Amino acid sequence: MKTKLVVALALGAVGVGALVYSFGLVGGGSTALTQYLTEIASIGDVSEEVAATGTLETTASYGLAFGADPYLLTGDDAGPTAETTWPVTDVAVAVGDRVAAGDVLATADTADVEAKLDAARNALSSARISLRAARATLEDAEDADVTAQVRQAKIGLLDAETRVAGAEADLDALRAQLAAATLTAPIDGIVSEVNVTAGFGAPDGTAIVVTAPTYQITTDVVESDLSDIEVGQEASVTIAAIDTEVTGTVSAISPVAGDGSSGVVAYPVTITLTEAPADARSGMSADVTITIASATDVLTVPASALQGSGGDYSVLTLGADGTPVATPVEVGLVTSTTAEITSGLAEGTAVVTGTAADLAGTDDANGGFGGGVAVPIGGGGPPTEIRRQFQGDGN
Repeated sequence: MKTKLVVALALGAVGVGALVYSFGLVGGGSTALTQYLTEIASIGDVSEEVAATGTLETTASYGLAFGADPYLLTGDDAGPTAETTWPVTDVAVAVGDRVAAGDVLATADTADVEAKLDAARNALSSARISLRAARATLEDAEDADVTAQVRQAKIGLLDAETRVAGAEADLDALRAQLAAATLTAPIDGIVSEVNVTAGFGAPDGTAIVVTAPTYQITTDVVESDLSDIEVGQEASVTIAAIDTEVTGTVSAISPVAGDGSSGVVAYPVTITLTEAPADARSGMSADVTITIASATDVLTVPASALQGSGGDYSVLTLGADGTPVATPVEVGLVTSTTAEITSGLAEGTAVVTGTAADLAGTDDANGGFGGGVAVPIGGGGPPTEIRRQFQGDGN
């Protein structure tokens, strides 16, 4: 009774889906039952996956500075150096604000640039007058048909044309600066930096940074796994900080190995989120599962039910008298937990996955399953562990 009670408690701890069959006798007049755990072959999905970790980072960040066009930030860009004084008159946003393309973010006084514009207009007018005079001089020299005078007049004309072109370029640049006295959002995004304050002059460099609301994760994949990764593969991304799971896609695979510190050769792989949650932020840790192969709506059994190797596989089913019978099967995609059965087994058939002795941690006289093994796709070669895990530093 005590033995049966221990076994019953162990089976109660197994959980969902297991059926128990008992049979067998032990000599010496005492009876002992061997109890088999089974699962029902059912229609389901099988996925082969690679697990990774990384850090969320925005797909793009734009810097804004008074007097300059928006520019894409890369690395430690400091932004342009201003040649004009920009007293800030208003700052309409704060860090964390969401903005739409075209929204006004900040404005500055334009007195300094307008003064330079007046000077540039005068310089252009003077250059154009000089150009007209140079043309007249050349005409007079050609009429006089004096070679030396013609040569000198041509040189003067070229100098005058150069002055006009330079004055026009200076004027255009100042007009562009005047237009950039109002900073507007170049994209729909999130304000991640504000380095200016109303009532004070804008410092050199980036005044405001707007980041794209789209995110990606870059993680290192060891060379032995790289051949299984392809651009376009789907990935599941879990962001623990906000308790959210989203989908992503492998968007880039670096052809150059990363700077690994462990001595293992690895390559950066980038996963772009399909739709980032509103509360996602750069720097959050993320767990990534890349699906490298899948089979949907197929007949499945637990991988622990498979026996055999080298493409010659079987499962144990129970006969009418409860005796296990080896049933040959053909397999498709197999992971460490689930196997696709392509032939040899019918849906609804119970397959043996282990014994009660496996649960109790004792030796089984009839040969326990030990939790089962995973086997290669389509057979061939020794059993292998399909699911792989690696850590990425996110850089």
